[in-house]
Amino acid sequence: MNKQYIAVIDSGVGGISVLNKLVKNFPNQRFLYYGDNDNAPYGNRSRQDLLSLAIHNIDIIKQFPVKAIVLACNTLSVNLINEISEYSNLKTFGVFPPVEHCQANGEKTILLATQRTCDNYKDNELVTTVGFYDLAKQIDKKIFNVNTVNFLSCEYISSLDLKNVKKGEFFNLIIGCTHYNFIKNQIINHFRPQKVFDGTECLLLNLSKYIKSGKRLDNYLQNQVLFIGKNAKFNEKVFKICGQIVQKNDIFMQKI
Repeated sequence: MNKQYIAVIDSGVGGISVLNKLVKNFPNQRFLYYGDNDNAPYGNRSRQDLLSLAIHNIDIIKQFPVKAIVLACNTLSVNLINEISEYSNLKTFGVFPPVEHCQANGEKTILLATQRTCDNYKDNELVTTVGFYDLAKQIDKKIFNVNTVNFLSCEYISSLDLKNVKKGEFFNLIIGCTHYNFIKNQIINHFRPQKVFDGTECLLLNLSKYIKSGKRLDNYLQNQVLFIGKNAKFNEKVFKICGQIVQKNDIFMQKI
């Protein structure tokens, strides 16, 4: 086990925001990152299309010594985690919008995510869902100049007019797409919620329990990240250059 990787999968660069946190929180682990940039974004695809892509991705990562999978993609996690776990025969972790947690507290909540993710929560009365069509794609395209992305100008499905939302109108803000972590400051500045979630909180907790179960085998490792696939060099560049963006955004969140 000590020579195996934890594979991190996403449709593009969004999962790198999760990878950044994984490397920071688990310095004795080896990670493998596969970004399916050519087929991004996933959020507008059918479930069957997503399953076909997921199976293809798993076949690629299983060419390497992998002990577990992290779906660093809300769309895959919400829709296909069980199927992916069964097909891969590996322990599989996902990133989920903590809608149930926010609902239990009875607080007014807004969820920003892809349309495919929002479809799973649209009947929740306490949560306002805003499903974007092309925001993830815009972030992928402008990742090295992400400050030029304006989420308010992107097309979305919602009866809510985002431009006229009052600051503090929503107590909880859920960022339900890992791509959106790269513009988290912009989103938070617009809504000014009391609490902000991005789904990685539970992921880190669950992965920590898994890693501790094999602690004696993992103690002697040095952190390593291997980027694979057609877009490996590009994704590695994003990780090295843009990782600081995620860290700064998390510091900002703590000040809210």
